[in-house]
Amino acid sequence: MVFCVLLSAKLVGQDSQQELKRFIYGVNAGVKFANRNYAIRYTGSYQNQLELFFSQPNNYQNIRQILGNKDFQFDSYSELYRFLPAPTYGINLGYQASNHLAFEADLNFSNIKFLGGYTLSIIDPGNFTTQEIFQNGTITGKESRFNGRINMNYTTDGEKVKGVFGLSGLVNSWRMEENSVELNGGIIANLFSQFNTTNGFTARVRGTGFGYGVNLGLEIPFQKGIVMQIVYQPYVTRMDYFNTQTVIEAEGDDYVKPSRRLEHDIIARFTWK
Repeated sequence: MVFCVLLSAKLVGQDSQQELKRFIYGVNAGVKFANRNYAIRYTGSYQNQLELFFSQPNNYQNIRQILGNKDFQFDSYSELYRFLPAPTYGINLGYQASNHLAFEADLNFSNIKFLGGYTLSIIDPGNFTTQEIFQNGTITGKESRFNGRINMNYTTDGEKVKGVFGLSGLVNSWRMEENSVELNGGIIANLFSQFNTTNGFTARVRGTGFGYGVNLGLEIPFQKGIVMQIVYQPYVTRMDYFNTQTVIEAEGDDYVKPSRRLEHDIIARFTWK
């Protein structure tokens, strides 16, 4: 009898050890809120891309025809530029050190859209009023992002709903996919084209960054062996969206060190445990 009790205790201990060493995996889907300050790269103000485009004689004449043969001059960039909330998706791999503590890696991808604008001042000889005439245009952009996140998460006790709290370190990368200028519903310029082999020689079109953040969420049983986690992941990151210090100073401009910016992910994760 004593032997059976001891044997049962040993087996339970082995099972517990196995539970402590289980690898876990899952899929992520959610939404990313990218920092507006990084969107400046797509406004056309970088290296005066948009103003230089309008100042070229051939471009000026084409735009003049679109405007009904009216002369114009560049007026301003819109201050309402922004990144739109973007879907994010990926996988989760982890090691469950205990029933409460897990070390995980999130590998997520996003496709972010940019929306901005600009204003042209129209020079119309037929305008006999004192009121100036303006024409607004749109600037759009697309960017692909990769976020690699290493998490240390703690899961609380609970019969049905559990809390998830953790810390994370991140490595990020971004790549410009599109940056177009529109006027009267049509595209008049591509400030970036993926088919242009000179991309990246004079202007940065891809880069990397590092950061850190926290994880706050809930874990809910989904079905046997699968749990659903809803996690809010704010993080601070610094990414280089502009040319290097050497290039900027060679052009006679002052170098401004990139700042750390706050971004947000909201993730729904299905994990097999």
